[in-house]
Amino acid sequence: MDAGKLKRELDDAFKARARLYRAILDELTAEIGAERAEAVLGRAIEKRGVAAGTALFGGLESPTAKDVADRFLAVSPAEGTLYPHTREDRRGANGETGVTVKVHRCPLQEAWREDGASDAEIARLCRISGRFDTGCFGASGVDFEATTWTPGSTGCCTLFLGSAAPAGKR
Repeated sequence: MDAGKLKRELDDAFKARARLYRAILDELTAEIGAERAEAVLGRAIEKRGVAAGTALFGGLESPTAKDVADRFLAVSPAEGTLYPHTREDRRGANGETGVTVKVHRCPLQEAWREDGASDAEIARLCRISGRFDTGCFGASGVDFEATTWTPGSTGCCTLFLGSAAPAGKR
């Protein structure tokens, strides 16, 4: 199969997932209100993240932030081109280690923009869909924290793995 065609199809599949999240959120919001809708959808997405993280990281014995980042980035769709990122390995003052992964593009965020979502809606949807990462990396056994896109910021989310998070992130 043509690699370019496969990448486009994969990108379309991720965008379809984004649109499904938004449609489900809209229906839940109409039925149970915005706050409960966000909580319910976020929990469901996080549970799926736990299942994915257990499968992905389950074979790692005594995982480190580097091990988890290496494993995660090795399976990044389309060799990392759907979610281009920069990675920074860190060492704290007491020798603890950590990894920061800054994601620069997200097909989910792009789909919501293409569909005319407001910045506030996109921030909410990013926060909810980011619960997948909370579940996935939570299953890894290493400390994890993330920031999701907010209006005025660039790119997408930033993932912090390990105990050597930059100042102000722990």
